Amino acid sequence: MNVSLSKFRLHACFLGALFWPLGASAYLGGFEEQDGYRVPLNGQIISNYLAGDAQFYLNNSASNGYTGVVPLGAYPNTLGDNTNGPDVTRYNAGQYGTNNSGPGGSAADITDNSGLWQVLSGGRLYEDASAPYYYGNQYYRDQIVAYRNTMPHGGSQTLNLMAADQTLSYRYSMDSRDLGGIAPASTLGMALQMSFWVKPSDWDDPDTGNIFGLSLLDAANQPVFEVGYTGDNLLQYRLTGGAWQTTSYVLGTLGWSEITVVVDTVGNTASLDINAYNDGTSHLNGSSIVLASQGLGVVSGALSALQWDLRGGTLDNGAISYINSFDDFSFTATPVPEPAGMFLLLLVAAFRWAPRRRA
Repeated sequence: MNVSLSKFRLHACFLGALFWPLGASAYLGGFEEQDGYRVPLNGQIISNYLAGDAQFYLNNSASNGYTGVVPLGAYPNTLGDNTNGPDVTRYNAGQYGTNNSGPGGSAADITDNSGLWQVLSGGRLYEDASAPYYYGNQYYRDQIVAYRNTMPHGGSQTLNLMAADQTLSYRYSMDSRDLGGIAPASTLGMALQMSFWVKPSDWDDPDTGNIFGLSLLDAANQPVFEVGYTGDNLLQYRLTGGAWQTTSYVLGTLGWSEITVVVDTVGNTASLDINAYNDGTSHLNGSSIVLASQGLGVVSGALSALQWDLRGGTLDNGAISYINSFDDFSFTATPVPEPAGMFLLLLVAAFRWAPRRRA
């Protein structure tokens, strides 16, 4: 009987491997030039000079159709901060480069918000309208940019979020390049795993409320699952329509922590794993399961976008909103059999390996 049960389990695993297609691994990117993110520095830039919008950065000309003075982080500019690229909504960010079967090409000026990145509120919109004073030692910015980081998780660039003056909200629309050739519209009926590395700011530590949230959105722009952290860097998560749930896991600020989210669009569940950097020991603590197949409380559509929300402006207890950095996104999309189909496979395996009566 034990032999037959072992054969059943083995055959069930074989059937699962046979009928369950392998997932395709990809990444949003490490925000390098070949991922499609532009940071000019010391002649190392691969893409061409940006005309049009970039000219606005240089001479602040109203003839370019924009108002206000772009902050230090918008390069090129007369203030000479060449460690940051332009705001990601102003050029074809993530749409050029050769990494992950990219199309090649180079950075190009586009009509604002016409690419994969869109600013919904705050951020660059606030800078354009209300940021005329960037002189001397002023460093406050409201934007999302690629940044030439001295301590990246990998490569040389990271994605930097800053909402010094006002809360920002941006949306990134995933494409098939992110998902290894799988169209986002095809993720219905799949489990989507998203992993990324993050290094929060210490400046906002006195504020113990939610500071950052990253939402997985479906095709109807419905938040399916959200992960984030507090000002004092405690990992949080939120289900659709619910309140932020604060965990005891602390994200270090001296090194990079890895967050992994899995959303199953068949079972409508989410799982969350954290590998937090420990500032005290200067090492990663090791992976810990925060959630395992938690019911979403909502029926998910195909997963198609990410929404980035960073709280800025006046924070609690005198805290200041400053740079929050992200690096090395990766995605794996794996088809998930419907429960009825899996039951049928197991039933077939059970009959195939059931003990037979001898004549």
